[in-house]
Amino acid sequence: MTANYTAHILSHTHWDREWYLNSPYTNEWLIPFFDELFRMLDKEPEYKFILDGQLSMIEDYFEELSKCGRSVSTAKRLIKQHVQRKTLFIGPYYLQPDWQLLSEESLVRNLLVGKKLADSLGGSMTSGWLLDNFGQISQTCQIHKLAGLKGLFVWRGVAMNPRNVTSEFLWESPDGTQLLSVYLLNSYRNVMRLAEYSDIMKTRMDEEVSKLKPFATTKNLLMMNGYDQEMFPDDIQPYLRNGNLNGKDYTSVQSDPDSYIKAIKNQHPNLPILSGALYNGRFISVFPGVLSSRMYLKIQNDKSEKLLEKQLEPLSFMAWSLGDEYGGSQIEQAWKLLLKNHPHDNICGVSIDNVHQDMEARSRQVYTLAYSLLEEKASYLAGIIDTTTSPNDEAVIVFNSSPYKRPGIIEYQGQTFFVEDIPALGYKLVCGSDQPEFPLKVDGMNVENKFLHFRLNGNGSFNLQYKATKRSYKQLGILEDMGDSGDEYNYSYPDKDQRLTTENATADIQCIHSTPWKVTFRVELVLDLPKSDTNQHRERSQVTRPLPVVTYISIESHSPVVKCRTLLRNTVRDHRMRVLFPTGFDAESSYAGSPFDITERPVHIPDYDESDIPGHVKKVIIGARETKPSTYFHTREMVDLNNGDEGLAVFNKGLPEYQVRDNGTIALTLFRSVGWIAKEINTRIGDAGPEIFTPDAQCLREMEFEYAVCPHTGDAYSGISRLADDFNNNLMVVTTSKTPGSLPPEKSWLEIDDSNQCIKITAVKRSEDSKGFILRGVNLSAKGARVSVSADLKVKKAELVNLLESTTSILQPRNQQIEFEVKSKQIFTLKLTIERQAPSNFHKPDVLMEIGEYVEDFSSFPYADYVTDVDIDNEKARAETLLQKIDDPLHRRTALEAQLSLILAKHRQDEKTIRSLGYQLNEARVQRRIHDYLSTTMTKKD
Repeated sequence: MTANYTAHILSHTHWDREWYLNSPYTNEWLIPFFDELFRMLDKEPEYKFILDGQLSMIEDYFEELSKCGRSVSTAKRLIKQHVQRKTLFIGPYYLQPDWQLLSEESLVRNLLVGKKLADSLGGSMTSGWLLDNFGQISQTCQIHKLAGLKGLFVWRGVAMNPRNVTSEFLWESPDGTQLLSVYLLNSYRNVMRLAEYSDIMKTRMDEEVSKLKPFATTKNLLMMNGYDQEMFPDDIQPYLRNGNLNGKDYTSVQSDPDSYIKAIKNQHPNLPILSGALYNGRFISVFPGVLSSRMYLKIQNDKSEKLLEKQLEPLSFMAWSLGDEYGGSQIEQAWKLLLKNHPHDNICGVSIDNVHQDMEARSRQVYTLAYSLLEEKASYLAGIIDTTTSPNDEAVIVFNSSPYKRPGIIEYQGQTFFVEDIPALGYKLVCGSDQPEFPLKVDGMNVENKFLHFRLNGNGSFNLQYKATKRSYKQLGILEDMGDSGDEYNYSYPDKDQRLTTENATADIQCIHSTPWKVTFRVELVLDLPKSDTNQHRERSQVTRPLPVVTYISIESHSPVVKCRTLLRNTVRDHRMRVLFPTGFDAESSYAGSPFDITERPVHIPDYDESDIPGHVKKVIIGARETKPSTYFHTREMVDLNNGDEGLAVFNKGLPEYQVRDNGTIALTLFRSVGWIAKEINTRIGDAGPEIFTPDAQCLREMEFEYAVCPHTGDAYSGISRLADDFNNNLMVVTTSKTPGSLPPEKSWLEIDDSNQCIKITAVKRSEDSKGFILRGVNLSAKGARVSVSADLKVKKAELVNLLESTTSILQPRNQQIEFEVKSKQIFTLKLTIERQAPSNFHKPDVLMEIGEYVEDFSSFPYADYVTDVDIDNEKARAETLLQKIDDPLHRRTALEAQLSLILAKHRQDEKTIRSLGYQLNEARVQRRIHDYLSTTMTKKD
C-alpha cells in the first residue's frame, strides 16, 4: 500500500536548567551531552537535533568548557557549522521562561538576547518552542510574529472541544495576528528513546501513528523524540535508512520544527481558530498554584524588572542623549542575570530550595549592579542641571520616567511634598510643596479628597464612596486565611478546612502622617492561626500561633487610588492568605492585566464532564490534569470588575494571582505556604513532579506586599490602566549639592498624547544599534488610537520597527512631533534616530537616591518549626521503604527522589542549626572579649 502519512520525528532535549537540582550540578552534564551530540552529528551527517529553543544552555556549556580548560572556540565553530547545515536548531530564546509571570520587556529581551546570540552562531530557527510553560498569554502570537517567527509549538493550556480536537490550529492574538500553531497532543516525549528499545520500536511507532491520525489536519504527524535533560541523542538514522521506522500507511523522516510548520502550510488545511489566552488544564495541567507559590520570588523579580525598565534604562537614555556613556554592556549583564531567574521551574517556584536560594542571590546581584549604574546616571544628570534656585542647602530633583506629565507625592528626609506637573520623561527641581487643588479633609478615621470619601473601620478594613457615581464599597481589605495542603504546583484544600478572617478582629490603628496632600494610617493586627496542617494533611491543626500583620493605608489629595502596603511575619505553615475586596458587581467577566494586554476572563465556569471526552482523546492524554476548571487567574498590575458604567479596580506590585467569587469579591492572593514540590493532593490528577520536601516553600519569613484600590467610571478600558501604571512606576527622588548647570530646573525629553488614555509604555531605552531611542508600548483599548509623540530631541529619522528593531515603516516628523495610528491591542515600537549632544565636562556630584521604606519589629513572634525531627524521620522511613524497589524501573525514579529529599531535608535542618549556632558563637566571642577586658581591668584595680 502507498504511504499516505509522513511521520516527522523531531529529536530534541528539553533542558530544565534548574529544578530538582540547581545549575552548578546540571551544568556539569552539558559537556558529556554535547560530546555525545557531536559524535552523533559526525557519525550521521543527516541527523537533526533541536536544542530546546534556548541559548542559555550553550552559554553554560561554554562556561563549563572554560572551567575544564577545553577550547570554547572549537565548540563555537562546531555549533555554527551544524546550525548553518540545518542539522542543529538553536534559538529563538535566551531561555525557556514562564510567559505569564514576567513583564512585557522580560519577554522581549529574552527574544532579543536569544536572537543576538543565535545569530553569532549561525542563526535561529523560525518557530516558537513553547514545550512546557504553564499556560499561554493572549499576546503570544503577536510577540512571536513581531520577532520574525512563523509558527509555534505549544502544549499546556490549549482548550478545544473534546469531540473536535485537532493537531494544529490557528492561534489569534487580540489584535488579530494569527500564527499556525502545533498542538503537542500527547506531550513532547511520545517517541522518546526509540532506538534504545529497537525490539519494540516499530510497534511504538505504529501505535503513536494510530493515536494521532484522528486529530491530523494534514497528512503530517508529529513524533517527539526526546525528554527532560535527554543526554543521549537517539540513534534513529540507521532505522530510517533501512525503512524499519516506516509503516503500512506512513513514511518516517527525521525532521525539524521549521520543516514541520512548512509541511503543514503546504497542504493548506482548514484549521480551527483559538483566540487569546490558553489556560485550560483539562487535558494537561497548567498548574495554577504556581501563580502564588513562593510569592517572595515574584515580588523580588517584579522589583528587579522595574528597576531595569522604569528607572535604569530611561535615566541611562537621558544621560546618553546628553553625551554620557550609556552602559549598554552592564545593562545587558544585569538583564541576563535576571533572565536566568525566569525559566518556568524557577520563577514559578516549583524547584528545590537550593534553586530558589540561588535565585535570591541573583536578584541581589541584579540590584547591586543596576542600582550602582542608576546612581551614576543620576549623578551625571544632577551635575548638569541648574539647581542654584533650590531654597534648601541641598537640591532635590524628582525624575519621572513615564512619557506623560504627572503629579506626585515625594518624600525627602522625613518630609513629604506634593509636586504638580512633573515633566514627561524628565525631571523637576523641587522647591517646596505645591498646593493641591482639593486639600485632604481629615476627621479621625474619615478622609475626603477630590474623588473619595474614605472611612477606616475598627477591624482594619475600609469603606469608600466614589463621588462621581455615589456608589459605596464596604469592608475592603479584609484578610482571609485558609488551609493549603497542596504543593508548589497546585493549591489544595484540606478535607477539613478552617476559614479565618479579620472581619470580627479589633485592629490597633494610628494616624502616623497627615498633611493637606497625604494621610497615612498604620493598622496592626495579630492573627491566631493553626500552626500547620495535621492528620496526614487532611485538616488544620488545633494548635495555634500568633501571626503579626501591619498595613499602611495612604490616601492622597490628587488621586482616587487608595494605596496599601502590608508587612507581616509568616509564623505558621500549610496555609494561604488573601486580601478581599467586595465590589458588589454581579459581573460575567473580570478584566486583568497581562503582558501587553488586558485579558477578559469569565467569572462563572462550569465543571468539566469527563464523559464528554471520547476514547481516542483519552489515549493521548499524558501527565497531570486539573480535576476542575481553575478559577485562579493571572493578573499583572491590575484586575477590574465593572458593569460597563462603573467599576472597582485592584492594583498590585508583583502579586500575580486573583480569584473572583460569585458575590463579586476580588480575592488577591498574598502568598501560599506549602512544603513539597509535588505530592498527592485533592485538586489534581496524576504526577506533577518529584516528591521532594521543600521547607523554604512554607515562606517562614518576613514579607511585604503592595496593592491598591481604585473606583472608577466606565469599563476596564476607561483609563484606569494609566493609574495602574502610575502605581507601578515610582518617581525617583535624588538629593545632591547645589550647582549651576546648563540644563533648566525642569525638562522633558519626550511626551506622548493618546486619544483614549490606554497606551501603556513598556520600554524607554537606547536602540540596539546605539543610534537612537526606543519607545515601546501597546494600545490596551478595545478601540484604535492616534498617538502623538512630542520630542525635545534632535530627531534625524523616525520609524516604526518590530521587536528586533528592524524597520517596518518610516514616519515623517513635523516640528519635532511624530504621529501614528495604533489599532486595538497592537504592540508598537517607535525608534527615533537622534543627534546626541557633546559630553559635558564637569565633576559628577555625589547623589543620594531617596528610597521610602517601612520597617516593623516582629522579633517577638517566633516561627513554627522549620524542619522538625518528625519531618526527618518521615522522610527517612519513606526513603528506606522505597529503596527496596529501586531496581524496579517503575519505582526507581520515586525511590531516588526520596533519597534526594532526605538528603536535602537534613541539609536544610543543619543549615538552620548552623545559622543559629553562628549567631550564638558570635555573641559568645564578643562576651568572652568583654569578660577578658573586664577581668584585666578589675585585676589592675585590685
